[in-house]
Amino acid sequence: MSNFTRAEVLEFIKIKESIEEELKVLYDVLKTQGVGMEDPLVDAEGFPRADIDVYQVRHARHSIRTKSNDLKDVLNKIESGLHNIHAQAREGIGLEDNLSSLSTGREKPIPFARVLVVCAGSPAETAGIKPGDLIAGFGSVNSSNFTSLKSISEVVEHSENKPLTVILLRDDAVHRLRLTPEIWSGQGLLGLKIRPLSISPAR
Repeated sequence: MSNFTRAEVLEFIKIKESIEEELKVLYDVLKTQGVGMEDPLVDAEGFPRADIDVYQVRHARHSIRTKSNDLKDVLNKIESGLHNIHAQAREGIGLEDNLSSLSTGREKPIPFARVLVVCAGSPAETAGIKPGDLIAGFGSVNSSNFTSLKSISEVVEHSENKPLTVILLRDDAVHRLRLTPEIWSGQGLLGLKIRPLSISPAR
């Protein structure tokens, strides 16, 4: 069921990016109305609030919940597909180069974050990540869809105890590592601190 082909994974990535754009628009709707996902839509007397478009807010919230579930589903498919491609590469089928372009969408991966700290005994250290490494791919996140560190945290949250593909640039060489987010003796699931190379003006 998880034996997705490279073409299928590429299509899943396109779907993921489309859903993310739709979610961004829907959250903008809530922002313009001055409400979040949980703010009440009725006043103190139980009547629909007159200061917002209640129907529009309800519709946006419903769509956000639905599309968020769709996004989780497609992210799981992407991760499964990447795992399958890695397995094929380990068996000598020769898809490693394809995986590089799949994870980054480019021949040469473009980094979007730098590793500042790697804690001793952490999953990050076990995977072989070192301070100063430039991150060009983290699971389904790459330079084309990275917006903030939240992009990384969401992937980590949905990948606990599941190996992730991490693409690094170190000394002008590309390194592909397997990192498994998991509980360890320190804080978090990774044991590393990273910083975006540049802050996107669009949040």
